[in-house]
Amino acid sequence: MISDPHLSPSSTAWENFCASRTEYLTALAITVAQGVTRQDTAHPAFCGCIDWHSCVHGIYALLTVSRLTDDPQWAEIAESRLTPDQLDQELITIQREEVNQELPYGFAWFLKLALERERYSGKPDLRPLATELAQRLEQWIFSLSPERITYHAQHRAYGNLSWALINLWEWSQFQCERDRTANLLQWTKDRLLPLDSIVPQSWDNATDEFFPAALQRTRALLAILPKKESKEWLEAFLNEGEFLQPVEHPSSPHSAGLNFSRSWGLWDLYSHTGKEAYRDQYVNHIVTHMELPQYWRDNYKKHSHWVAQFGIYAIALSFDKPLN
Repeated sequence: MISDPHLSPSSTAWENFCASRTEYLTALAITVAQGVTRQDTAHPAFCGCIDWHSCVHGIYALLTVSRLTDDPQWAEIAESRLTPDQLDQELITIQREEVNQELPYGFAWFLKLALERERYSGKPDLRPLATELAQRLEQWIFSLSPERITYHAQHRAYGNLSWALINLWEWSQFQCERDRTANLLQWTKDRLLPLDSIVPQSWDNATDEFFPAALQRTRALLAILPKKESKEWLEAFLNEGEFLQPVEHPSSPHSAGLNFSRSWGLWDLYSHTGKEAYRDQYVNHIVTHMELPQYWRDNYKKHSHWVAQFGIYAIALSFDKPLN
């Protein structure tokens, strides 16, 4: 495409990214579909992508790509895994506590999947499972001791507290669960908000895992706190000299997801501040990683069973409006 010569370099990069989004989503969906359609485990519905949680976010990703590209083939693949019988069997395994190892990470992803499916397709058939998992997440969050709150707020992988909180909050809002959202708001103010010195921005300079804990906490606070309070907190917390450079040589399989997951938080910062520097970082992280297919398309065991899903969620953020 030919860019407008009057646009700034920042605007040109954004314009080019927007022109490439559908192409990116399709490329990522091809990889996701290859994993979702496999039979890697004995789980009734979520049996591809090596493990339960990766298949959950694989199905979320395929539904999202169909919605954003108007290409039904990806949703058709996802729907083939969500038959009534398969979902009934999944609920039984959840009630028998056979997937408790997915608490909190996989449970949080399931709530994202259920919200995507019901919000945009009008299908409430995931609600029984989501209701069960939301209760488990709520119990887990509210039972954490101060020491465990600190530990999980700093966690950069499966045990991350903020990821669980974000998705429980969004699901509860979507379901209009007033008591739970009120309790989550108060808990966030009392327990997560005071941790600025425990999870500073510099915490995200680590590149050995797949979550940036400070950006995840930032996302949770921006999502849950009232706008006036979140704005005041953000102005006090942000060090605008802190810039993250994309990871070009991931040191581990997990760190191959970091560019995409960082971009989730960078987009939220842009959305709340309007500052193009955050949008530029968002674009840079996504484009850099899309140009490194060996870290999302190749090597099923290490990368392609999960990283592409992170990228689809990242790109979807620039299309979707927040719930609140």
